[in-house]
Amino acid sequence: MGYEYKAKCKKCGKKFIVREGGGFFFHLLHCEKCGKEKSLMFNKIGDAHFQYLKGLNQPYSIATSSSDKLIQETYPGEAISIESYDDIVEKVAGLCKCGGQFRLDAPARCPKCKSTDYENTYEHGLCYD
Repeated sequence: MGYEYKAKCKKCGKKFIVREGGGFFFHLLHCEKCGKEKSLMFNKIGDAHFQYLKGLNQPYSIATSSSDKLIQETYPGEAISIESYDDIVEKVAGLCKCGGQFRLDAPARCPKCKSTDYENTYEHGLCYD
C-alpha cells in the first residue's frame, strides 16, 4: 500500500505532494535525478512478475491473495529473487525524459529545486492501493 502526503522542501520552501510505495497492482518508481514519479502496472512487467510471485512464501497482498496462490501453485517458470525482480522492474520502467533511471528506491524530489530534503507538513495524508 502506498501513502501520499503534502511535503515542504527545507531548501526552497516549495510545498508539493509526495507519493511513496506502490499498490496492489502497480509499483511506484521515482527518477533518480529529477524525482518524477512513474507507476508501472504489474501486467506490463510480464513473466517476471509471475516468477517473483512464485518465489514468495506468502501472497503479495491480501487483495491479490487468491490469484497469487494460483500463480504460486501452477506457474511453470522458475522463481526469481527480489533483487532480480527489482532489476527487471527498473529496466521495464526505463529512463526518464531528464536522462535519469526510474528506480524503486529513489526518493521523491522537490519539483522546484530537486532536493530530497523535505518534511511532511501533516496537512494532507492519504493511503492508496
